Amino acid sequence: MRFAVAVKQVPDTMEMSVDENGSLVRTGVPAILNPYDEQALAEVLRIRESGDEVVVFTMGPPQAAEALRRCLELGADSAYLITDRAFAGADVYATARALAAFITGNIPDASLYVFGRQAIDGDTGQVPYEVAALLDVQQFAYTESLERDGDSFLAVQDYGHVRRTARVPKGSVVSFGTVDPNCPLPSIRGYLESLGRPIKEVDRVALGLGVYSVGLKGSLTRIVSTESVMSTRRNRRVEISNPATAADFIMTELEGSR
Repeated sequence: MRFAVAVKQVPDTMEMSVDENGSLVRTGVPAILNPYDEQALAEVLRIRESGDEVVVFTMGPPQAAEALRRCLELGADSAYLITDRAFAGADVYATARALAAFITGNIPDASLYVFGRQAIDGDTGQVPYEVAALLDVQQFAYTESLERDGDSFLAVQDYGHVRRTARVPKGSVVSFGTVDPNCPLPSIRGYLESLGRPIKEVDRVALGLGVYSVGLKGSLTRIVSTESVMSTRRNRRVEISNPATAADFIMTELEGSR
């Protein structure tokens, strides 16, 4: 089987700024492999059998190759970097369009297309759904675990109020909704073997997409404004023996916190 795993390089910080277009400014910010994507890759590597191939791909600037390199160190077999200055400022729709075009042109025969639930820098969580819609395939969200079952797969999905086991046909999109803080680290052997593996680059022209269908020009979303919200907490201790007085005090505090 062939597994295709979408990953993303994200800033390793909660303090992010945006430019006048509402796009994240990444210059000078340390970057990591998105934790949701790392967990998705770990699940695929767990069920991989002899003869299977695991392909990872990402859309981003040249430095996003670092995230792909880590995937190769963890055990992926090959990697693609979808990169072009025209991709800058892409919203979820423009991103999904580029990823779908890449999949159609390069890995249309994958047994599964695997995503993390969302990227921690944007938290939109829309790309897996939109890619599935553009590819016209089934999508299985909030996947907790995945197992092989003959020619298909069984996915356990956790929706919070209900958990279900679904049969996943080949060619579907699966997005994992969990993060494991104890994901395996790359081994020395994995690191050494990854050094000799090339990262293939794919640009806008190779995808057959026009300038106005990618990046900021191809985005349907416009950020109107952003702001940082700081929550404050007053740590006070009061002693009130009269229940009625205590109730009045609590109601007054609640009214003041609105």
